[in-house]
Amino acid sequence: MARQAVDWEAMYKVLVAYSKQYGHCVVQANWKKNPQLGRWVAMQRYRRKLGELPARQIERLDKLGFVWSPTDRTWSAMLERLLAYRKKYGNCDVPSQWFKDLNLANWVANQRHRHKMGQLAPERVKRLDEIGFVWAVYGKTKPRKVKAKAEAVEETPLLPVEEAEERLYHVAGEYIQYNGVGAIPPQLEKSIAQRGGDYPPYIPLPARSLTFRLHAENGRDIKVCWKGRGPLPEDVRDYLREYGALPPHD
Repeated sequence: MARQAVDWEAMYKVLVAYSKQYGHCVVQANWKKNPQLGRWVAMQRYRRKLGELPARQIERLDKLGFVWSPTDRTWSAMLERLLAYRKKYGNCDVPSQWFKDLNLANWVANQRHRHKMGQLAPERVKRLDEIGFVWAVYGKTKPRKVKAKAEAVEETPLLPVEEAEERLYHVAGEYIQYNGVGAIPPQLEKSIAQRGGDYPPYIPLPARSLTFRLHAENGRDIKVCWKGRGPLPEDVRDYLREYGALPPHD
């Protein structure tokens, strides 16, 4: 048996042992406990890329759960988190300022950006399409013709139907509340123009009444009510400006 084959078999057994101990085959190239294994794993990826790795060896590594591209493993892990979000909230529209999981929010925004720049792999685009991913969640301003008493018409900016809800748009360190009805606030309109028609990141407001709990100096919570529509109470807005998130609420 050739020395290369013997070495491959020996290193494969080491990788099997690693997989049993750690539950995966993603060995860092500079893994201090066994640098030789790290280099060998990297070499398998390189040889397959060049077309030099025999099909039988590829098959055996696949059965072991070998990761040919570590970035694919990270992407798949983030996709699983997005699927969990969809299961809980019914959509894939993770707000860019979603503080429960900023990594997921940033990842979602990055997928949209890479898709817009033509840098997202077709298979990833297809996988996101399959789960109902929305590529332009913020939409574009669209004209609507409204009939007046006479036959004259007036063009009024209108948000897409899915955006007709109370939202807090993050614009230059401020939070601009707008529900898509009536004139767009000037600061928000300027931001939209600068983005080529795309709306800025936002925090969605639940379409129901809320009771916010604000912590007072005496240790007791101050309850502030909001009816689910209209401007947020100023105390709540002050909290939002300071912490970048809505206060706890019922």
